[in-house]
Amino acid sequence: MSTHCTLENHLTLFKLTGQDVATFLQNQIINVFDPQQAQPHYTAICNPKGRILFSLLLWQQADNYYLAVDQSLAEQFSQYARMRIFRMDVQINQTKQCVPTVSKKQNNRVKDIELNAPDDHELATTRVFWSLFFHSALPWITQETSEQFIPQHLSLDQHQLIEYQKGCYPGQEIIARLHFIGRNKKQLTTIRLNQDSHLKNGEKVTINDSQVHLCSPMIEIDGHLQAQVVKNKPID
Repeated sequence: MSTHCTLENHLTLFKLTGQDVATFLQNQIINVFDPQQAQPHYTAICNPKGRILFSLLLWQQADNYYLAVDQSLAEQFSQYARMRIFRMDVQINQTKQCVPTVSKKQNNRVKDIELNAPDDHELATTRVFWSLFFHSALPWITQETSEQFIPQHLSLDQHQLIEYQKGCYPGQEIIARLHFIGRNKKQLTTIRLNQDSHLKNGEKVTINDSQVHLCSPMIEIDGHLQAQVVKNKPID
């Protein structure tokens, strides 16, 4: 019996090959992908206004790169990438040669997602998938939340997942301006909700007299209904 469950019902995996893949990725993502560091590498691609289009997970195995994006954004990402390859030696195609998996133990985190052969793995539930990000205090962008959040509003700066001075990437000017001369007034947090709540991912609502912006679906974890939200930071 497999000790892993697959995330392929939530993530679409792309295989990237060619001599210019590393350059292509570095020109798009908000941080630096170093294959010598732990994988998967969590990153994001923003639009020119600095709002996140896609959350990404990256792996490098030998000369091949693998990239996972939310299934709801797979077609949009494919179109985005192909429009920006230009004359670069980059080939990008969906693949099922391997699949993103996580062990069946409790309290897995994003760093525990692996690529494995497409064996007879059990499909991960929605709760299992989102608990990876809840436990890691990381956001995951879906079709409902694409282009709604600046990286700092999702606390990616607190995880050292934003590079402000590397070569230009989409949205870098706005992201760097907020870092160097602005003040980030928002943060990502997980909140508990009433069991009879009916809120949707991407929705703006008022909870306990505070306006919050949902960036996840509501998920029952450890017996409590929870959601990730962006809310104003406490006043100093």
